[in-house]
Order: sequence, then structure tokens, then C-alpha cells
Amino acid sequence: MPELADLLRDTAAAVDAAYPGAVTQVLDANFPFLTGFPLLPHLSHDDGRKADLAFYYTDAKGYEPGATRSPIGYFAFEQGPADCPGNWLTLRWDLNALQPLWRELEVDAARTRYLLQVLEEDARVEKMFLEPHLQDRSGVHSGKLRFQGCRAARHDDHIHLQL
Repeated sequence: MPELADLLRDTAAAVDAAYPGAVTQVLDANFPFLTGFPLLPHLSHDDGRKADLAFYYTDAKGYEPGATRSPIGYFAFEQGPADCPGNWLTLRWDLNALQPLWRELEVDAARTRYLLQVLEEDARVEKMFLEPHLQDRSGVHSGKLRFQGCRAARHDDHIHLQL
């Protein structure tokens, strides 16, 4: 969808203007597994109006352009408190066995906070999903920034946005 592509380009340009050299990575913008069936665990990424953005990361040397903790940008969770009870009928996977395999990187708080603020201020964005503990850590609270619920995929390894 052209509107989503425009939003993603504008957002990346805004972050790069504020933080020169920032690389904004799109993890999934409605990549279908099969026609009409979104890439799991994304049950809603099938209409051209949703995208996932990677966090920005730092290592001991500083900002690491284009880095993700896992090879695909997903499943390397930023651990924090959750009020979700254990439930087998859910897409909220913990994948505990994988966590030690991922790179030792920290979320770049300043760049990620600025990204959230840019998205919050853009009228094209209807809502974003991010785990509550990361909303608190970022200091960004708004009507657009929400918790996706306990049965949906976790959003502590990326930011979900939708038009």
C-alpha cells in the first residue's frame, strides 16, 4: 500500500535527520506466507496497513546501525514484567531456549524513543503495539501506543504500527 510505504520512508527520514546515520529497519510489512495468509505469528499482517519496525541497538562501542539481536529481528525479547498468565492457546511465545543465542545488544533508548514520538505525531498512524514495560522504559505514553493483549504475539522485540 503506497500510504504505508510513504509513512515508513518519512519516518526513517525523520529519525535520520535527528540522529544522522540511523538505519530504520522494517521487519515485516505484510509479507504473506501464502496468498491471504500472513507470515506467522502475524495474524493481521495481510491488508497492506501494518508493519513491524526493529528497535535501534547499541553495543559497547555505541550505536550499531542496522543491528538486530536475532538474525531475523524477531524472538530476541527485551525481558520485563508481564501480567499475562501462562496459557497454551496463545501466540505469546517465550522461546526461552533461544534467548541465550542472541547477540548482546541494548536497545538504543534515545533513537527508539524518538521513533515512537515520530509515529505518535503522525496522523496516518492509528495505533502501535509495544509491551507495557517498554512503554514505561521509553517514557512515551499516548492513546496510539497500546498493549496487544496476552493472546497475541509479544511486542518486546519490535514495534508494530498500523494505519
